[in-house]
Amino acid sequence: MKKTDTDEIWPQSEGGPKKPWNQREVSPHENRSKGPRMPTPNEVGDSPDPLKLAQKIDEHTLTNTYKHSRNKGKGFGGMNRLSP
Repeated sequence: MKKTDTDEIWPQSEGGPKKPWNQREVSPHENRSKGPRMPTPNEVGDSPDPLKLAQKIDEHTLTNTYKHSRNKGKGFGGMNRLSP
């Protein structure tokens, strides 16, 4: 029987929620990076609900007052945001 641990994809220290769709199962022997950092688009795929996680990260980055003007039209992962 193989035991697994859970890890946050988007760390709470970076604004990530403590929700099931922000958790992924990892082996207890896997070396995980710790500390504040935003997840990459490849890491979002590990979520049980990757679309919801990407949406929440995108909403969080829009509220960031330090976002550079050249990136204001870009969403999570550098994708161009559609104009309403």
